[in-house]
Parts: sequence; C-alpha cells; structure tokens
Amino acid sequence: MSSSRAVWPWYTGAALLIVLDQVTKILVRLNFDLHESLALIGKDLVRLTYVLNPGIAFGFRVPGPTLLIIFGWVAAAILAAYLFLLVRRGDPLRWPVTLFLAGAVGNSIDRALFGQVTDFVDVDFPNFIMERWPVFNVADSCVSIGIVWMLVLMLFFHRHVAEPSHSQTVLGERSDPAGSRVGVHPVSGDDRTRPAANTD
Repeated sequence: MSSSRAVWPWYTGAALLIVLDQVTKILVRLNFDLHESLALIGKDLVRLTYVLNPGIAFGFRVPGPTLLIIFGWVAAAILAAYLFLLVRRGDPLRWPVTLFLAGAVGNSIDRALFGQVTDFVDVDFPNFIMERWPVFNVADSCVSIGIVWMLVLMLFFHRHVAEPSHSQTVLGERSDPAGSRVGVHPVSGDDRTRPAANTD
C-alpha cells in the first residue's frame, strides 16, 4: 500500500484531536468552578466559562441520555469505517470525516463518563442575531470546521469529490494513448498450443 493510501495517519490525527479535547476539558474541570468565567480577549469577546451541557449542539436537550450515548458511539463507529474507505480511494472527504470522527468520540467520552459534556469556549456574537455564541469545546469545533470543509469541497470541488482517483483502474482494462478503453483478452488454450507459422 502506498503511503498516500495508508490509513493509520488519519486515525492518528483523529486520536490527537481527541486527546487535545479531553486534556482541555480536564484542565477546565480541575481549575474552574462550575459557571466560573475568565476573560481571555477583551472584556467579553472571548472567555473561558465552565458549563455542563446535557444535550447536544447549541444546548438542545434530547430525551433519554442513554439513547444519546448509544447514538454517539454508533456514529463514531460508522465514521471510522467510512474514513477507512475514503482514505483507501483517496477521496478529499477524508479530511472533514476525520474531524467528524474526532468530534463524535470526544463528546461521547464525556457523555459516557459524566452523562453530560464539558464546554468552556465562550465567544461574543453580534447582538442582532444572539447575545453570545453557545459555549463549546474542541470536539464541537472539529464538527463545525468539518461541516464547513465538507460544504466547500462539495460546492467548489465537486468533480474531485465525485470522481475516483486517477490511479484507480478497472481490472482487466487498459487505456490506449488516445484515452479509450481496450479490453485485455485472455489467451485461449488453442492459441497456446498452436505451432508457430513457418517463416522460411
């Protein structure tokens, strides 16, 4: 397998993002009281605010936390399998799917251990839309960036996403210089045993 088709670097990248997500959450839980806030940039532009989210993105609550935990791990398993296929065929969607995988696992770990997700990045937002952006974490950022990345690929690089890699060939076929497909026909047993023509 060529290095460009190796799967382990992509799983390693997702694992590093998961570690970053978990380490930042641990640091927040160890150093902040619940709902404590610390200004980082300006007075209110960017703050660290320790909150616990029992729901999903944007604080939406869903019935049955156990169901949410199961859904998260099933989604992570599907994404892991899908990432394997994308990497093997060189599909650009492997980039956002790697981010989706990291985000799904990062928040699923929180739900499995604590029943809710640790959020801490608190960013101001124009008041004509909402007062502040919902508090989020590294895993949430992975998912959000992955969504934007996927939309860019699908809208502006559709041919590269939809078409297989140039290196992929159809078994039993070859291309002539003009680009047309020429079938490779097996040699029959009669052809192998037929004596060569006398050229004398």
